[in-house]
Amino acid sequence: IASSVILITAQRLARRLCDSCKAPAEYPREALLRAGFRAEDLDGSWRPYKAVGCPACNNGYRGRVGLYQVMPITETIQRVILAEGTALDLAQQAQREGVRDLRQSGLIKVRSGVTTLEEIISVTNQ
Repeated sequence: IASSVILITAQRLARRLCDSCKAPAEYPREALLRAGFRAEDLDGSWRPYKAVGCPACNNGYRGRVGLYQVMPITETIQRVILAEGTALDLAQQAQREGVRDLRQSGLIKVRSGVTTLEEIISVTNQ
C-alpha cells in the first residue's frame, strides 16, 4: 500500500454559523490555548462567534462546512507505514512535515467566523 497510495485525506462536517444572527463570543485565553490555538494566534485581530438563533435558522446554524486533512505520502511517511508504525507515529510524522490536522482546519474556520469553537471541539473530539 505504501508504494501505491500517494495521498490520504480525512474530512468532517461542522455546522456553519448563521450570518444573520451570529454574535461575538468571549473565551478565556487558556480555553483557546487548550483548544489548539497558539499564543501568537491570540493577537486581537479576530474574534470568535457563538450561535444565537433567529427566524432564518432557528438554532444559530445554517448549513455545514468541511474540515479537511490532506496528507501526501512522502518517502518518510512511506517508511513509517512499511515499518508498521502506529496511527500516532503517522500523525506525528505528518505534523513534522507540516500537515494540518482536522482540529487545525477547524480552528481556521473559528478564526474566520464560520463556525464556533464548541462545534470544532465536538466534531474533532481530540
